[in-house]
Amino acid sequence: MLFGRIAGLIEAGDLVDAAHEIAHWRSAQPDDAGALTLAARVMRLCGRYGEASTTLDHALGVVPGYVPALVEMARTARTQGQAGPAAEWFARAWQAQQATHGEYGDHDWPAEWMELLSQSGRNQEGRDIAAVWCERDGKRAAPWFTLGLACQRDGELNAAFDAYSRAMQIDPDLPMLRSNLAALYNQLKDAQTARRLALDVIRGDPDNSLAWVNLSSAYLALRQPENALIAADRACVLAPSYNEALGGRISALKELQRWDEALATAIHLAQLAPNNRRVQWTVAMLQLVRGDYANGLINHEARWQGSGELAKVPVFRPEHRWQGEDLAGKTLFVWGEQGFGDALQFVRFVPLIAERVKAAGGTLAYNCFAGVLPLFQRSLARYGIEPVAHNAGNLAAFDFHVPIGSLPLMFGMTAETIPLPEGYLLADANRVAQWRGKLGGPEKLRVGLVWSGSRGHQRNPLRSIDPMKYAQTFAGVAGVEFYSLQVDDRDSVVRMRDAGLPVSDPTPELASFDDTAALMSSLDLVITVCTSVAHLGGALGVPTWLLLDVNPHWVWMLERSDSPWYSSLKLFRQSAYGDWSPVLDALQTALRERTEQHARQHTG
Repeated sequence: MLFGRIAGLIEAGDLVDAAHEIAHWRSAQPDDAGALTLAARVMRLCGRYGEASTTLDHALGVVPGYVPALVEMARTARTQGQAGPAAEWFARAWQAQQATHGEYGDHDWPAEWMELLSQSGRNQEGRDIAAVWCERDGKRAAPWFTLGLACQRDGELNAAFDAYSRAMQIDPDLPMLRSNLAALYNQLKDAQTARRLALDVIRGDPDNSLAWVNLSSAYLALRQPENALIAADRACVLAPSYNEALGGRISALKELQRWDEALATAIHLAQLAPNNRRVQWTVAMLQLVRGDYANGLINHEARWQGSGELAKVPVFRPEHRWQGEDLAGKTLFVWGEQGFGDALQFVRFVPLIAERVKAAGGTLAYNCFAGVLPLFQRSLARYGIEPVAHNAGNLAAFDFHVPIGSLPLMFGMTAETIPLPEGYLLADANRVAQWRGKLGGPEKLRVGLVWSGSRGHQRNPLRSIDPMKYAQTFAGVAGVEFYSLQVDDRDSVVRMRDAGLPVSDPTPELASFDDTAALMSSLDLVITVCTSVAHLGGALGVPTWLLLDVNPHWVWMLERSDSPWYSSLKLFRQSAYGDWSPVLDALQTALRERTEQHARQHTG
């Protein structure tokens, strides 16, 4: 067929021969819709968009609803950045093709439409259309691949896997299929399979940058950061401006504690993608962990679009966001955000903002998570502040609002001016007394243990520690009574006891942070990994030893053994990736010294 042969020339990049053949065709049949459409395609590829549109108008005047011309209209509009008109032309082509059940050589143009819809924030619409495409043309791999990609973008990983599997059955050599499957297996936490698929792609196409990115991600998940960096570096050479390649390099460099290179790479990426909030958030985390609060807190404002945990949280009433306006006669609503650790860390700023609001002649309303409400109510009462739980019902009327995590920026906070590092939360005195009555006498050092943070956190496997390592480290330390503060892990307590470490488990009596605060306040020391307990210990002023992996949460900064956020904390850091042994050795030595000191105080 003449149309298909000339379209093949264009696809192969042979525009000169194609143009000559089209000219010959048009001289014989000047009103042929196919010849006009192919002529317009060459015009588009040569940047003659106005001529292309005029020629396509001619083609559609000859054959209204001619699918190739409608598709070419969409491509011409899309090339010029006209996403809305392009989507409308694609929709008309789809309707025309379904109405006539027509076919033409370019079977896969709906994939371009799905991509455009995804870029326009209409991915669900694209998924629905892709599903119909699979029903009507399901014997080919491309529709299933397109459906899988749309599902993958929406986080519907099982649906994506099913669609990709159908595509693999039909055409295992379909371009991008194995690479996308590798990325999907990374998302499904099957790094071994992701690694195998990425290597399969690389063996056939060593210059495939996406495959190298997927391989880097797999190595990182397999806890091989050196290999991850090699793969990421190769991806960056192949695609120097590819966000995911540079992002993979940053991730590997952080695990290898090459912080200067990580920040330099992040800043380079920000220059390439100045409007990308995910990149801005990456820069913020690196600046903050290095103690650069002046710049880091500014970039921290990108968290609502840049943080993976907050990416799907709708921005709350941006038109009422307080930007420092006069508060005389106004109500400022301060609200808690993110997780419990953030709530415990940032509540210290509520008295400061309350003082400012009062001085301005305004009123403060403060909402917090229900899980910390009793603790916060007691602690803020001395300032005349009455917090309300988020789930208490309708919000109080307000004129302006500010999320609590933005207060450090608004106060111009630096590492040297963090307020109340000595502690600011008050446990229930009666409950503390009750716990002290239940626990062992003061002769022995009373130590609380936490070995895992939220099991859903992506870094928890690296932040947490095997409780059996606690047992091995502490079993020989005399003069200590250990208490588990790890909620919902009774089995580990039993295993530690069987390994020779007597651990009491009072956690069945802990129903809230207020209960935990009272128990912790009755202890002499808390030993924990990076979790909300560390923030609670510091906010209560309880001596707390915090174990940190090589890539810590930004609050804990780098290298130092203390924290400007909490004066009662002592930090024990990994020096090498994944290696807790030196940390535990130092912890054991420190605990022996602390125990001996405690014994002297209670026998002298």
